[in-house]
Amino acid sequence: MQSTPKSHQEIPSTMEVQPNPPIVPAPAAAVTQPNNDIILKITTQRNASSKLTTRLLSIVTAAFANDDTFGWRYPNRKTYPSHFRRLFWRYLGAELLNPSVWVVVAYLRDENEEEIPVGYATWQRMGKGAMEETEVKWRDCWLQSTERLLFSLQERVTSFVSPIDCYKPAVNLMRESFKETEHYLATTPQFEKYLHLNILVVDPSYQRRGIGEALVKWGVKKARKDNIPSALEASVAGKKVYSKCGFEEMRVLDAYHPDVANGGVWREGMHCRDPDCKFAKGTFMTFDPRIQS
Repeated sequence: MQSTPKSHQEIPSTMEVQPNPPIVPAPAAAVTQPNNDIILKITTQRNASSKLTTRLLSIVTAAFANDDTFGWRYPNRKTYPSHFRRLFWRYLGAELLNPSVWVVVAYLRDENEEEIPVGYATWQRMGKGAMEETEVKWRDCWLQSTERLLFSLQERVTSFVSPIDCYKPAVNLMRESFKETEHYLATTPQFEKYLHLNILVVDPSYQRRGIGEALVKWGVKKARKDNIPSALEASVAGKKVYSKCGFEEMRVLDAYHPDVANGGVWREGMHCRDPDCKFAKGTFMTFDPRIQS
């Protein structure tokens, strides 16, 4: 179970993550019962150990390694496994430093009662004045703000010294799709402020145990508490669980097929040659606690 990642920054240098390994399934720890209680914890750069971040990176790269939709967007992910891992390195690091993002990690207990990370989701407060919200400002500090600044500088230098062109078209593709939905929300009055699901991922070894649903329901509960709507972009595969949690389809996203006959520009890696390509399509879904039960 996964949702398309959204942020675009490098992981902070203060977080030590092991060197980039090949894309392999994340090692599964033995869990005594499939219906063990799922434990959800908020993680930030202050409490994220190198062991945890490494585990989360292993989960996300394994989960997306054989995903059809993601494979269409990142066809070279297996040719350049270190670049693929670095991509998620950027997402996770940026979100751990962002006070408007809640990184929610799901755990199950193994036979020794040790808590094993098995998935995570990131929910971001968005809309007008998001960074000025009291709760968001409370989660920030001058040190974290400085780290974000250094982070941005580090990314610019790294991109200049060691560009990773193999995935840039896909990153640009996602940016374009997210711009479309952000514009749509900006013109929708009830979405002046909202909660957005940036990414949802579960270890392939632990899927179909309700972990993805628990991570989605965390966002639903948060939206209810703050009395604001929430939004996400769902793949064909992920739509079912979101619908189960109360999200409703607003529109189909299909921004990846240029009308070449009318001057649309084809870009390899940006578009699907088959007009009916399901990997190029998604669904924009929302949940509004003010009008939904």
